[in-house]
Amino acid sequence: MFKYSAKLACVVALVLSGCGGAPEQQPSESETLESTEQGLIWACDGTRSFNRYWKVNGVEVGREYCDCDGTLSEFGQLTGRYSQTHNFYCN
Repeated sequence: MFKYSAKLACVVALVLSGCGGAPEQQPSESETLESTEQGLIWACDGTRSFNRYWKVNGVEVGREYCDCDGTLSEFGQLTGRYSQTHNFYCN
């Protein structure tokens, strides 16, 4: 009876602890992991006036201006990283 209880306890312990098996995979050296993220891009929906500046390798390549009537004016290339400046909230 004791051997049966011991075997049953071992089987239950193995099931509860998981299979184990293969070691956890680490990212390969060639895999690029981003450490920074861009903030949320604001919609030009008439709630705020803002300017958005687009840069590639630190050089400005485009701009966007959002007016209170929801008009979005775009200039240049809208690619790369961006920064946004809030002008004011619209009524």
